[in-house]
Amino acid sequence: MSEKIYCSKCNMLLYFDDQIARRLYMRAIPSEDTALGYYHNVCPRCVAELSRKSVKVEIGAQRHGTQ
Repeated sequence: MSEKIYCSKCNMLLYFDDQIARRLYMRAIPSEDTALGYYHNVCPRCVAELSRKSVKVEIGAQRHGTQ
C-alpha cells in the first residue's frame, strides 16, 4: 500500500511512501505527525499550518509488478 500526504490549501506533495504496510509491524516508516514535523508543521509552499486535520491523506493499493 502507498500513502501520500498533501497540503490541503495548495496541494503540495509533502510525503510519499509505498511501504505503508511496514509501519504496522516495524515502525520503520514515520507517522503522519512525524512527517509533518519535518516541515515544522508549516507548508513550505503556501505557509499554511499543517496538522493531521488540515492535510489530505491518500492511501492506495500498490500496483502489480512494483515493489
